[in-house]
Amino acid sequence: MGTQNFKTGLLLVMLLLLCRFNHAQNIQFNYTNGSSVSYNLEDVRKITFDADVMNLFLWDGSVFSWNVNTIDNFNYEESYSNIQELLNNANAWNLNVCPNPTNSILNINFNLPKADEVLIGLYDIDGKPILEKDFGNKVAGEYQEILDLTNIPNGTYICRISGTRNIITKKVIKH
Repeated sequence: MGTQNFKTGLLLVMLLLLCRFNHAQNIQFNYTNGSSVSYNLEDVRKITFDADVMNLFLWDGSVFSWNVNTIDNFNYEESYSNIQELLNNANAWNLNVCPNPTNSILNINFNLPKADEVLIGLYDIDGKPILEKDFGNKVAGEYQEILDLTNIPNGTYICRISGTRNIITKKVIKH
């Protein structure tokens, strides 16, 4: 990868990390041909580089690839600037998954500090969705939801619970 492409790649990775910690809402790529595309960072699982190609992996399993030379510039919009506020919001959910490891049923306990949309998903280590349950809008309170993993192959997974502004993950082992 050329020096300019390496610098662009390094900047994108640092931006993604910064945005993750600051809970930035969107990252927008503007291309040399005048087109642009925008992604909600909550949907971005990872960004990798293969020579001059940037690969953007989303939690839904989608992968987008571009030649780094075609990216003219990028920008993002922040919704949080206070990291402590972000940590307090995430910790307020008090997510617990048990038993872990499990061989069949996974209990997911969480506290919803205020009314929110709730989606719980199980993803393989590549981010591919294995099981997703949309619980819709829930009022504030303590909840216990159950995922049946009986028919899921043994392995390591990521349990992800998300609301409108928060995403919390826990590693889950199925054996």
